[in-house]
Amino acid sequence: MRVLHIVNDAETGGAQTLIEQLLLSRQAGDEAHLLVLLGPGALSARLEAAATSTSYVGMNRRSVVPAKAVRTVRGLVKKHGIDVVHSHLHQSDLINEITPHGAAKVSTLHSSLNVASTSAAGVVWRMVAALSPRLDAVVACSQSAKDFAVTFGYRFPAEEIRVIANGTVTANAPAPEPQGPPVLLHLARYAEAKDHPTLFDAFQRVLRRHPEARLVCAGHRVDADNAQLTAHLDRLDIRDSVDLLGSVGDVRALIRRAHAMVFSSYHEALPMAGIEALSEGVPVITTDTGDARVLAVDPEMVVPVRDAPALARAVSGYLDHSHDHRADVRRRSWELARERFDARGAARRYAQLYDALNARR
Repeated sequence: MRVLHIVNDAETGGAQTLIEQLLLSRQAGDEAHLLVLLGPGALSARLEAAATSTSYVGMNRRSVVPAKAVRTVRGLVKKHGIDVVHSHLHQSDLINEITPHGAAKVSTLHSSLNVASTSAAGVVWRMVAALSPRLDAVVACSQSAKDFAVTFGYRFPAEEIRVIANGTVTANAPAPEPQGPPVLLHLARYAEAKDHPTLFDAFQRVLRRHPEARLVCAGHRVDADNAQLTAHLDRLDIRDSVDLLGSVGDVRALIRRAHAMVFSSYHEALPMAGIEALSEGVPVITTDTGDARVLAVDPEMVVPVRDAPALARAVSGYLDHSHDHRADVRRRSWELARERFDARGAARRYAQLYDALNARR
């Protein structure tokens, strides 16, 4: 089997992490190629190491449907004898839909809400939905992502959209809780739906009870050059307690140094960063959006969206528990990843889909 994955960029994100797992989990003798629409990013080294080959189109984020991307896809399909073109995220989906490359066309949906950041992106999203019957298969990473596709107006038959949860490699045992002051980790690129303001407001409240705590934030554009983020931190007078790391390549190292992963989003489908946290035994405290609640092993770790006091209470409540209680939560978090979000299971289901599509061609 020869598969070509298309993704918008090579920055840290759920789609990119899923692609990496599929690249690493392919069967012996199979080929898994990668096409990135933009240029190299924080995850490029990891993706390039896992892929049979990696190519970059060199688009910019304002491009909608450049002819160069279409030509590149057709050229790669012909060069490598590609059987399946698997696209991730809407701009990549649109290029997959409109390119007459002759291979089977698969899309994975990673969103459960319309969060198009520009009018041009909104046009792309609507075009993808309208042209979705050109795809041979549509996969949703969660039930909420499938529900969104239906309500948003995807013309691909709803009953044929299958749900395959993202997966990752689970550690052999849960990582021990780090020593020292509490470290809270937030992994998400800078986007309105990730709701960094609510995160920062909640953390200011956490500091009143746990003044030694630190908040570590990583993701594309989540860095000291982002004036909106730093201004909010300054208004709250918590800048000295927050690290803004930007895009990072070694996410697992950050996770293992954290006491908990915190999500403040008002929109998520099923965040891959949360699955990665569970796989190391790091518990997830999250807002109740999409299917994110399935990542929390205790109901008290799920809170309403846009509710900073509730998020602060959940975080402080977890940190207030005894070491033995937190160790039990870490063990149960790791077991949840092992039982429900194993990379091998996700890769096997995608491989079965690829085989079925090629059998019909």
